[in-house]
Amino acid sequence: MADQDSEIPRRLLVAASEQFAQHGYSLTRVRDIVRDAEVNLASVNYYFGGKEGLYAATLKELAAKRRAETPGADPMSILGNAENALYQEVLVILRRFVGGDRTSSPLGRILAHESMNPTHYFDKLISEIVRPEIDKLGEIVRRLAGESVDNDVIMRTAMSVMGQCLFYLFARGAVDRAYPQFAPNSDNCEALARHITGFSLMGIAVHTSRHGDA
Repeated sequence: MADQDSEIPRRLLVAASEQFAQHGYSLTRVRDIVRDAEVNLASVNYYFGGKEGLYAATLKELAAKRRAETPGADPMSILGNAENALYQEVLVILRRFVGGDRTSSPLGRILAHESMNPTHYFDKLISEIVRPEIDKLGEIVRRLAGESVDNDVIMRTAMSVMGQCLFYLFARGAVDRAYPQFAPNSDNCEALARHITGFSLMGIAVHTSRHGDA
């Protein structure tokens, strides 16, 4: 019985991740989560203190899972090759937020819901999950562009790279329908990362030349 009880939180987190990803926080019903987890309704309060606590635990679990599945390399450690560092970071972002075959990652879908209908967890999602990725991109762009380029240009460029990646999250449905051959999947994720990297490198080169660092 004890072993069975220890599985309940895990089952709730698995069910909650899919329900929150599909419906967002406000439209997700606890009854649907416990139905999918095959546990009783009281277990949410018992283990997580209610829906909000379960949501917080789900976000933490998904973020940890994505970090474990797609560990990001230190941008300063890839043999001094900043172009390769940019490619590796773009690939990590695509895998963490966009996901694989036909369906975006649960973490990415929750981020999309939060962007449209934010809860008070939105700031936490941005500060702990999204901003570190942009800051890492900024470090890499700085290496590529040079020290003389203004920091505002560096960060706008980093956000532009991030925006190219997240386009495939927020416009997933449109891409799937209009250009299904370009929809992200496990077969073309690396090709998509190479495209975004190449396109971004050309933009970085333009900024570099404009700021006299070429």
